[in-house]
Formats: sequence, structure tokens, C-alpha cells
Amino acid sequence: LANEANGPATTAMLRNIPNRLSQNSLLDEIDAEGFSGLYDFFYLPMDVRNKTNVGYAFINFLDPANMTRFSEHFEGYRFKKQNSQKIATVNPAHVQGLSRNVQQLTKKAVLHFNKGEYKPVVFRDGLRVDFEDLAKEYS
Repeated sequence: LANEANGPATTAMLRNIPNRLSQNSLLDEIDAEGFSGLYDFFYLPMDVRNKTNVGYAFINFLDPANMTRFSEHFEGYRFKKQNSQKIATVNPAHVQGLSRNVQQLTKKAVLHFNKGEYKPVVFRDGLRVDFEDLAKEYS
């Protein structure tokens, strides 16, 4: 897998997401802004008790150039689906690449959250695949 060690960043951390935005709504908005099919990993951590997101998400792009374009596009972005004053910021994530992100989250036991509603979203060859299936490959 490319860009896993010290190559160009492929995983972005998107911050200041309106807390009521759902995983599907955020994915729809990202895709509508021109990034559909360009990433293989997306995770929006949730506060399970309050059923809200915690305000940040991780997204891993297949190509570093698209991560750069995403960062430029979403820096200072105002989310359209929520009437919020929050202004997005984007930084390279501490954990980079699909396999390292999958391994990291597998350790954190996020998989049992709410029958999968809050699980990370992963894609292979443009198709959504089950996180547990992919996690077994990287364990």
C-alpha cells in the first residue's frame, strides 16, 4: 500500500463539523463537493450516548493530490446541511493510510457501536465493504 510510512499525506482530519451532522449526511456533502470515489476510508467518531458526532472526522484518500485538494476545499468551509456557525479546518491526521487507520480503530473497539451505524466506512475498488472483513485482513 502506498503512502503508509513517510510518503505524502493521504489521511485528512476534518474538524469543526456540526455535531448533529450524521455520517451519511457528511459523506453525501463531501461527495457532492467533488470527492466521490476518491477515498477508501471515512470515520466520524460519535458520542453514542447523545447520538451526535464529536466534531471531527478522518478520511483517507487514494491519491495524495486529492487529499491536498480536499484540504484546500474544506479549509474555511461552511457545511450546507446544517445551520451552523462552525467553520471547518483540515489537517493531516496523525495516523496515515488505510491499513494503519484500520489497525488503529480495530484496537479501539469501535466496532460494536450501535449495530454498526457508527462504524468506519471503507471502500475497495469503489464499493463499500464491511469494516470487520477488512480489519481481519490487516490484523
